[in-house]
Amino acid sequence: MEELSTMSLDQEIDQLYQLKPEAFTAARNELVKLLPASDRAAVKTLQKPTVPAWAVNQLYWQRRRAFKALVDAAERLRTAHAQQLAGRHPDIQAAERDHRDALKAAADEIREILKEAGEPASPLTMNAVTETLQALPGRADYGRLTKPLKPLGFEALSGLVRGGGATIARLADKRPPMPPPKPPAARSPADDKAAAKREAEAKKREQAEARRQAAERERDLRTATAEARTAAAELSRAEMALARVQRERKDLQTRLDELTSRRDELALEVDQKKKAAERASGEVERLKR
Repeated sequence: MEELSTMSLDQEIDQLYQLKPEAFTAARNELVKLLPASDRAAVKTLQKPTVPAWAVNQLYWQRRRAFKALVDAAERLRTAHAQQLAGRHPDIQAAERDHRDALKAAADEIREILKEAGEPASPLTMNAVTETLQALPGRADYGRLTKPLKPLGFEALSGLVRGGGATIARLADKRPPMPPPKPPAARSPADDKAAAKREAEAKKREQAEARRQAAERERDLRTATAEARTAAAELSRAEMALARVQRERKDLQTRLDELTSRRDELALEVDQKKKAAERASGEVERLKR
């Protein structure tokens, strides 16, 4: 079987992390078969990303502009905090506003990514996504996250005060480089066991969330079905009432027509009798003469 060159290994690993989580393990195992023996152990230990981590990875791979805007805004905010600790007066509010806007834009992009992939943007998933976005830039393995990150917060800068103003100034004036992704180092059997356990626990959590959402959809379906049945029954009752009213209206109209016809007949009869009485009266007057 043809083996891959060392030069293309990073690209192959990048491709793995662009796959959906359910396709990751099979694709990783296939990649291992194509690698030289020296690289197989490292690649074999690559972990499948959770859904939140995968979503943030796709922000890096698919929506790089939004990802970079967030990282740049986070670095500007951290620089502003460092400058403040150094005794300067940066515009903290403006930096926080820019970071907040970039964070919201990135979260909106991830919701679209999840929707396009057919993954639910559940509160649990989005909370983990938001925490990961807030933690950026905290590490260099962009696009290869396997689990959500936890924000460190800017309070970590407080320890630099004891190191002197020069240290803070260097942190404020020099942004850390972003080295290219590298394959993870080989792991021990204990690490593999712990990673497998974490992966199993994450899978259990995802399955529990999926079951919860399925149960919620089932409840919604039952509620909608019951409401539909109630509405159908009410519609049937309304239709029956309308039919009854229409029959009654028809009967009343028929009765009204009969009464109107009888009234006309009586009016004609009265008119005829009145004319006969007038003729009789005329004949009596004539006989009197």
